[in-house]
Amino acid sequence: MKLGGGSVQLMTFGQPRVGNAAFASYFAKYVPNTIRVTHGHDIVPHLPPYFSFLPQLTYHHFPREVWVQDSDGNTTERICDDSGEDPDCCRCISMFGLRIQDHFTYLGVDMEADDWSTCRIITAQRVQQFRLELAGNIMMTKHDIDVSIVEPSVQNRLEQF
Repeated sequence: MKLGGGSVQLMTFGQPRVGNAAFASYFAKYVPNTIRVTHGHDIVPHLPPYFSFLPQLTYHHFPREVWVQDSDGNTTERICDDSGEDPDCCRCISMFGLRIQDHFTYLGVDMEADDWSTCRIITAQRVQQFRLELAGNIMMTKHDIDVSIVEPSVQNRLEQF
């Protein structure tokens, strides 16, 4: 982030908590253009658990959450507050109401594969030249780029480098 991370824009889907409140604050300061999309009763954004009575020790989401809910064939999107832990968004779901099924579909796209042979990774062709720096991370950009679908056999060969 010290090398010009201000232009980074990040959108995650069903992301778990990845740090404490200090990390969330630091991240929000240096990567302000961030959206965390959560879906219905997805269990993954609730992991690790949030303990409001241990604010300095608990894991904490960075802002801004967009909570997508499906109801009676309609989809609603709620833009949550800047706390990262808005009690009126996905955090309002009781731990007994959470389900993994909501993690498999985001914005109408089914993320589930029948098996490993049907799984595909979509990545920019130019990402291969930065393979060592990226260490296998997939990057998305708002700019037009050439996109290819990497077949599992090709992906395995790339991972050998």
